[in-house]
Amino acid sequence: MSPLRSKRIGLVLGSGAARGLAHIGVLKVLESEGLVPHAIAGTSMGAFVGAFYAAGHSAAEVERIALGMDIKDFTGVGEVALVKGAVFSGDKVQAFMREHLPATFEELAIPFGCVATDLTRNRPVRFTSGDLIAALRASISVPLAFLPVTMDDALLVDGYVSEPMPISLARHLGAEVIVAVDVHGDGTVRLPEGVPPGPAERIKEIRENVKTGSLQRGSTSLDILSAVSEAFEARVAEQALREADVVISPAVHHMTGMDYAHIAEAIEAGENAALGMVEIIRRKARR
Repeated sequence: MSPLRSKRIGLVLGSGAARGLAHIGVLKVLESEGLVPHAIAGTSMGAFVGAFYAAGHSAAEVERIALGMDIKDFTGVGEVALVKGAVFSGDKVQAFMREHLPATFEELAIPFGCVATDLTRNRPVRFTSGDLIAALRASISVPLAFLPVTMDDALLVDGYVSEPMPISLARHLGAEVIVAVDVHGDGTVRLPEGVPPGPAERIKEIRENVKTGSLQRGSTSLDILSAVSEAFEARVAEQALREADVVISPAVHHMTGMDYAHIAEAIEAGENAALGMVEIIRRKARR
């Protein structure tokens, strides 16, 4: 082995819903600086973005796809699944992934893994081979937002519940230097002005505000559940981040998970955060 060979970089893309689109900005900077990862591990939105890059899409192409997405296509009337235990079925998201991604992990250009959570055993499930679309659909299944995925004898929900920052998975994929991107939410709510809406009204309000970019978190039961989830997610991620060699933390922590009206701003935040860490990553990757 040549002593001049750089260490293998593993990019770990954390969960964070809309905040996770900042991962695209990080990828743009790493690619432009010649720091393309040798392996990628992701959870939830981190898995979603990571899979597109691992499939061979350039960072610019991933950005183009993200900016061209219309959240209404994934949250329309035909997607509502309240009677089944979630707001959305997730069918349209899955169809979108099938349109842009290969069917299996084995067809990816970069080694990739993602994480879901098996509620029948209360443990993370790590995917690195086989059906890529099914694994991603499980990894992004935010409880109550998307229907869980039944696979074999497991009931799978979003990986953030058990492993929002899959650092050990990146090492399993052969990474020697771990660059982790942390996009957790700040877990806060704002006090209500007047009488807060009920759950049904709040869902309608969220759908409308996602379109206009005026989404703010109040203190309804749904908002409180979201904030509690963020606080939990951040604490679990914090423990894992101690094992990373480099942590990139884009300034998106204030955003709500449904703030898809500000994709460009999230990507820019990822770029800004990554630019400040380039030399540190180079130094860590040297032999």
